[in-house]
Amino acid sequence: MVKRFLVSLLLLGVIAAGCQQETEQNEEVEEVAENEEALAEIPIEVLENEAVVHIDDLVQITGGEYSFDELHRTLQLTIDEDQFYMIDEVPVLERNGEYLATEDIYLVINEEDEVYLPTAFIEKGLNTPVTFKEDTATFSWFGPTEAVGGPPESFNFEEWNVDQMVDYLDFLEKPIKGAEVSTIASHLPGAPRAYRNGFHEGIDWYDHSSGGNIYTDTPIYAMGEGIVVRADHDFVEYPSPEVRNQDLALTSQLGETPEYIFDRLRGRQVWVQYPNGVMNRFAHLYDIPEDIQVGSRVNAESIIGYVGNSGTSGAVNQDLTELHLHQDLLIYGELFWKPLNQEEVKEVLQRIWD
Repeated sequence: MVKRFLVSLLLLGVIAAGCQQETEQNEEVEEVAENEEALAEIPIEVLENEAVVHIDDLVQITGGEYSFDELHRTLQLTIDEDQFYMIDEVPVLERNGEYLATEDIYLVINEEDEVYLPTAFIEKGLNTPVTFKEDTATFSWFGPTEAVGGPPESFNFEEWNVDQMVDYLDFLEKPIKGAEVSTIASHLPGAPRAYRNGFHEGIDWYDHSSGGNIYTDTPIYAMGEGIVVRADHDFVEYPSPEVRNQDLALTSQLGETPEYIFDRLRGRQVWVQYPNGVMNRFAHLYDIPEDIQVGSRVNAESIIGYVGNSGTSGAVNQDLTELHLHQDLLIYGELFWKPLNQEEVKEVLQRIWD
């Protein structure tokens, strides 16, 4: 009797093990099937020696949407909860108000103004590996996902007052040691810029208004712990005053400054992304140290460049006029001074750096 009972138990164990193995095999088959269903295949082309995808194909596969502004030559792209922004000829990708440390993602626009993105956008912008065939690329796409980074839901930047702005930005040191922030209205954000039909977006540090001793050998410091997301080592200046004046004539005709021209007028630049969505654009630089590269970690003691006049009339005229540092401070892609009037902006800067 006991022997028969033990044999029955053994048979039940074998049957149970077989059922478990069959269940695991079925689950594996289902998982493989799901992964195969999630694989997306997108046509690729080679433009400018780069494997690229057409923006229309990308949004069709991902269920996204986009708009390309032909005047400003800017792309706004939404995929699931992620918002992307790019400017033609600017090798920086903004995702949810933060800037990625990669030089591999930029706009490619053909003669018909059709927009393409390098396949690196899928890999680094969407955080999805890509495999290649002869004329297609394959990547996993499982549908809607949560946004990567960006401001918290309770972020109410548009309603901030002076105290809140100071609290948020007071980790930043001065970009030029020993200099004083200028309080001249034309050096502060919001000042009119008639020569390009626009407004000043940042803060100017000139020799005559910031305490002297600002020249092409004056170092510019990173101001805080962050990561370099742009470093224009290969910057090419306007070839002549006439070419620069053509851009300015277009701004006069349009009544505003297109973003791609605005970027050219900033000259040689370094951009540093800090925590909590704060980003600094350092512009008009004379030179950049070789060790400052996209992806470099920096701190308040890191020299990221030297004062210059690149992008200005002084540069194309090959003289030393217009020497100064221009810096733009942004918070999750928005200029920090947007919620404030000019007197409040002045107070914020003085409290941070005086």
